[in-house]
Amino acid sequence: MSEQKEKAEEYLIFDQKCTLLLQEDEIRFAGFINSMGRLVAGSFKEGITPHENEAERQKMYMELALRVSMRKDFDYSLGPVKYTASRRQKAIMMSFPINSNVLLISTEPTVDIDKLANKIMKIIGLQ
Repeated sequence: MSEQKEKAEEYLIFDQKCTLLLQEDEIRFAGFINSMGRLVAGSFKEGITPHENEAERQKMYMELALRVSMRKDFDYSLGPVKYTASRRQKAIMMSFPINSNVLLISTEPTVDIDKLANKIMKIIGLQ
């Protein structure tokens, strides 16, 4: 199978996972970001207005890809990252490294982070 076909199949699976994740009430956005910081699958839940404009989102995706890459430097001593979360005033941002990609989740600010993280890991098959 060609690498391009494998990527296309992988992204189709990512899109299906995002569709499942967006069924969760607390989740505003679910998307997979590649190692270059590009959104390859996913979107905002229907009816949700993003807090950032498109240019700001692109910047956030690139910054996320860089942070995830840099965290791998400590995998040898601390073990691999399962997920990270940032609690902000308007939203909680969660990221889940998956091979060379990262799942980015935006939730409502009132969510129980650990409870939702465990639910997300089950949905995407990390648990």
